[in-house]
Amino acid sequence: DGFWRLVAEEGAEWNFAYVLPQADGQPTKIVVPTSLQMGWIESPGFFNVPSETGRDVAEHYAAAPIGSLPDHKFLSHTQSMPEYQALPDEPVDPTHPLMFMLEVYVDDYISLAVARCKADLDHLANATMHGIHSVFPEDAKDEDDPISLKKLKKLEGAWALNKDLLGWTFDGIAKTIELDEAKLSDILDTLKSWCRATTIPFDDFRKTVHKIQNATIGVPAARGLFTEVNKVLRKEPRQVFIQRNKLLLEAVRGFRTLLQEAHKNPTKCRQLIVGHPDYVGIMDAAKEGTGGVIIGENSECVPTVFRFEWPREVRDEMLTDDNPDGSITNSDLEMAGLLLCWLVLEYVAPDLHHRHAALFCDNSPTVAWVRRMAAKGSRVAGLLLMALALRMKVRATSPLTTLHIAGEQNSIADIPSRSFGGTPQWHCKTDAEFLKLFNSNFPLPNQHSWTLFQIPSALSTRVISILLMKGSGMEEWRRLPTPKPSIGENGRSIANLWEWTLTWRKKQLVSKHEHESCQGSRLEQDEEHLAEAARLELAQSLQRSRPLARR
Repeated sequence: DGFWRLVAEEGAEWNFAYVLPQADGQPTKIVVPTSLQMGWIESPGFFNVPSETGRDVAEHYAAAPIGSLPDHKFLSHTQSMPEYQALPDEPVDPTHPLMFMLEVYVDDYISLAVARCKADLDHLANATMHGIHSVFPEDAKDEDDPISLKKLKKLEGAWALNKDLLGWTFDGIAKTIELDEAKLSDILDTLKSWCRATTIPFDDFRKTVHKIQNATIGVPAARGLFTEVNKVLRKEPRQVFIQRNKLLLEAVRGFRTLLQEAHKNPTKCRQLIVGHPDYVGIMDAAKEGTGGVIIGENSECVPTVFRFEWPREVRDEMLTDDNPDGSITNSDLEMAGLLLCWLVLEYVAPDLHHRHAALFCDNSPTVAWVRRMAAKGSRVAGLLLMALALRMKVRATSPLTTLHIAGEQNSIADIPSRSFGGTPQWHCKTDAEFLKLFNSNFPLPNQHSWTLFQIPSALSTRVISILLMKGSGMEEWRRLPTPKPSIGENGRSIANLWEWTLTWRKKQLVSKHEHESCQGSRLEQDEEHLAEAARLELAQSLQRSRPLARR
């Protein structure tokens, strides 16, 4: 009933007028509400303005010294849980700051705190409730107060370590998030019935898909299964013939498996937060092959280069002007190369648990697919995304940051992908010959050397099977095969190499002599400009995934 507390502008109330039902022959009665109505689709947007203002006022109150606010009349309703009672009355270490966050979703106010004592929680509770009453005045009658006494009596406003918020259960000790059990059971029962059904009414299909989309907030791996689902949503058939669409049926089974696993092992909140990369991968793919590098940024790893030549059967299926019937597009190859780059990262990085990674690719469709974790027009890319999402789940990584790099600036990945004959001056018949070429063109700081990772055939076969649409089930991606020995000297683990790679963002490599010529100053300026643009792009990408700043 929060909308009804917002009075309509004088004269605008006629927009909400409706005819009151009555018996035949009786005079027509028209109701003219003077407050915001639940049925108006713009009501939430209007209501958010005063509700967020209340949040802003609450934050202002929370910034006041602890204990300086008057006790709110409903304060006792926030103090009833055992975990609150177990806290000391005052902070043991007053120098340690109180950490908290105040948020609001339409009319639901949410307070989160890393509390030192009861006084901290009392202060935040007082700040929140006084902030609400600063915008929605309190009522003399508690039962009619804007802060719902009915919900407070149900302990919805009590401080707790485990809390149900907006359909999600948060665990403050384990720091996990999971879907409300009742909602999860409803989705799982529906998915189970779909696996046995012949047809599904489209309206029922769409309704459940929207529930699954909401569930992916806490089960991010499930986002990689939506490619085939989205195709059905775009077509809007009257009936969904699920047994005829094997890829759709596999996605439904995958949703069910991932949701069940998330219930047994709830998602850590760290897996939902983006951050500056611990590791960076830069890749490229061409008709002949794919390749790239893995380097450490915030965390150390051995600087590693990899390359892989596409087999003849893949090259023969490439869609080109000379082969208009080909089934594999250049973007499909780039997506396959990006998946291989991630898999090499798994082998190279010492630890990916809750770590951040960024992958750079010069193919715009691939970058867009990975950001959405769905491909609009490519079933091949959809299956590759499914494999990528599952591997990220297995390794419990934080969200992947994927960024576009201009092709002319991607020389560090061009040489590996074109070392199989696509570019004559980079053609290398052996891995040892290639590693020598790569070290000479991209010498690491302090005379370190690159290590060449050899992709296991059992791994490349899985990726090739997807490219050729020969099948690659979800289960086989839960484990990776044993790697081959790497080639080159046993490299030393290094961090903070991404900034160094920015100096190599030139496709046409220039020699040391050319750098020392009269053009040297201009080249350095160009490189610094490119480097600054790359830093800004990464910072903007990370910022887009974070909460908006307060206005």
